[in-house]
Amino acid sequence: MKAIILAAGKGSRLYPITLNKPKGLLKIGNESILDRLVRQFKAVGINDVLLVVGYQKECLIKHFGKSVRYSEYKNFANTNNLHTLWSVKEELNDDVVITFADLIVHQSIIDDLVESRNDITMVVDTSQVLEGTMRVAVNDTGITSITTTTVDEASGNFIGISKFSKAGCELLIDEMSSMIDGHHNDYYTIAVDQLARKGTLVGYCNASEHIWREIDTKDEYDEAKDIYG
Repeated sequence: MKAIILAAGKGSRLYPITLNKPKGLLKIGNESILDRLVRQFKAVGINDVLLVVGYQKECLIKHFGKSVRYSEYKNFANTNNLHTLWSVKEELNDDVVITFADLIVHQSIIDDLVESRNDITMVVDTSQVLEGTMRVAVNDTGITSITTTTVDEASGNFIGISKFSKAGCELLIDEMSSMIDGHHNDYYTIAVDQLARKGTLVGYCNASEHIWREIDTKDEYDEAKDIYG
């Protein structure tokens, strides 16, 4: 199993804090957001970690050295992470965990995700429906929509981390291939949404009993520092 961290973005909503460093290198307590994720992956035996870099890539490469692998996505300023993930589609060849680079999660969330036996598993929080975080709708068997979910349909939110088996990766690649000529502003979850709407089983792990934070704004960063500092 490997982990792919989508770390190419500019984190512009955190300017000026992120003008000179990638968002993933912001410190929460004694370690950066990305240091925490890499440590947590290695704690469950995922030693093959790929950082997809773009903005301020030199900072990330200098920081992590040879402890992770790198792939550069140069068009990060003009596209969202559907295209970032597509740029490393050849890496989607076995069980893989895919995560946003601005995510803080409890170790139990990663433990549960790694143990999932679904071909596609998204981590969601059904305790509330949050603004500014991707809405999902779920039923007794799995996710019925993600990304395109309306407020009225929503059961909770996708928190930013997922797992795909080799078979799940094949489904994801096939779906992404049909939309990669457009969808420049979309997340890769738009492809998962299409799979779910076609009847593909998209499973989920529920993170509602654990603390997690996605760091997009200064207020969220300050809150995370208060919680984890």
